[in-house]
Amino acid sequence: MVRRNFFLPLLILIVAAVLRLICLDLKPPHFDEGINGWWSDEMAKKGFYAYDPSNYHGPLHFYVLFAFLRVLGRNLWALRLPVAIMGTATVGLVLSFRRYLGPGIAFLAGLALAISPGYVFYNRYSIHETWLVFFLILFFWSLCRLNAGADKLATWTLILSAAGMILTKETYVIHLFATLVAGVFVIVTGLANRGESALPRWRHLDRTAFLGSALVGVFLIVLFYSGTFLNFAGLRGLFETFTPWTKTGLEAAGHGKPQYDLFSLVPGGLAAIGPFARLQAFRLNWYWIKLLTVYEWFALAGVILSLPYLFTGRRALRFLAVYAWLTLVAYSLIPYKTPWCIISIAWPFFFLCAAGLVCLRRLVGLIPVVVVATALLGHDAWCMFRLNFRQYDDPRQMYAYVQTYRDYRAFVGPILREITLHPQLKNQLKGEILLSSYFPIPWVLGDISHIGYYDKEESWPKNLDADFIAAPDEVAPEVEASLTQPYLETAFRLRDGMGMCRAFFQYERFKDVFPGRQPDFVPEQAQ
Repeated sequence: MVRRNFFLPLLILIVAAVLRLICLDLKPPHFDEGINGWWSDEMAKKGFYAYDPSNYHGPLHFYVLFAFLRVLGRNLWALRLPVAIMGTATVGLVLSFRRYLGPGIAFLAGLALAISPGYVFYNRYSIHETWLVFFLILFFWSLCRLNAGADKLATWTLILSAAGMILTKETYVIHLFATLVAGVFVIVTGLANRGESALPRWRHLDRTAFLGSALVGVFLIVLFYSGTFLNFAGLRGLFETFTPWTKTGLEAAGHGKPQYDLFSLVPGGLAAIGPFARLQAFRLNWYWIKLLTVYEWFALAGVILSLPYLFTGRRALRFLAVYAWLTLVAYSLIPYKTPWCIISIAWPFFFLCAAGLVCLRRLVGLIPVVVVATALLGHDAWCMFRLNFRQYDDPRQMYAYVQTYRDYRAFVGPILREITLHPQLKNQLKGEILLSSYFPIPWVLGDISHIGYYDKEESWPKNLDADFIAAPDEVAPEVEASLTQPYLETAFRLRDGMGMCRAFFQYERFKDVFPGRQPDFVPEQAQ
């Protein structure tokens, strides 16, 4: 038993690490990764992160990225490494629940999370959500440990995980509210059913540990939001952020999923009445369930198996079921929806599915449960492999949302090759990017000093002659009309939602990169 309880979680953790670290730079950088990398570059110039309340993300991720990029260099592998490590640590944290939920639940949930299509996919992205998931699960772990008895370590992890949420993403308010409601519900229903024994055992917290952890948590929040004490104006953003965040959440900002709407919370007749008008934007929506039905069968089974735990079962699982459903409903009602939020929503259902399967084993026997678990995990493993290592930029994959196509390498590849072979070109090459939306290119080509970015045609420079140019394919004739030198041309796609683009490479500069090719464009005066 001891060997199994050691080697099985170790094997699961190794699987999680390999899936998150292998070929980490295989997938092209996403738009948001380009933004995050760009912010890290700005930190290198200013010496701190100037928190922007309209960015909807806390400062912690940027400081970690800054440290990794400084140590490992400006490359995609270094940009993604901290999130991949944190994603692996999250699996390890789930496995540690064996003390509180039992090894069967902890190991099953850990294995499912280790091979989950969505968790692997977004743990291989340099975005904030993985940090939020880690802090959410650590918060739940702390509650479980405190429920087993007042404990200084659990007090510290509880407070610091809450601080970590605040430092990561403004959606922490949804999760803390759901936690509060779930906690009150579990305590009240427990008192009604069992009396005083239903109260948590941790009501007598160690005051020294609580005060110390609270002071450290507040210090970290002030430290990072104030730009390490270099930008105290950033502290106001802690509160100012909820105005733009609420506005974007209500208006969807192009990220609504109305095709999955079920019904509005406000009946049609009440929509014209003042107080109800704003509530009309909240519609129950099954987009998150759709993602689970396509990719996450283990979590989807958890949605079903969680229902009995809403009213019965051990306190920790009842709390988790109530919290999970409150979070799912809250995210379903908010019009703004991006698929990476699924990892902040789905994690409780991995525990609840594992708990349900362990319970079913006692009712129907081992073999039927093994068959069901194998089917669920097998489906998720296949989807994970196909999504992460084959179709990672296929727009038909719902998780590959506004993902940069691998095709973009047709533009950046020759440029990166040149500056790798000839580092002095970083300060000599000149580029013009004439695209309405161009990230992650500014970060990918961030080592080059002289690049102009123009998102509107009327802002183009009069002289477009440059060493390289990127433009929408439909305006290529206008670009060519202003060129005075021969150019090589290559078509490429940047990402879903954008049309074909065309790359122009100044022939004399790049002819060695394209051996044997003649110029695709030669100005009339040179013919």
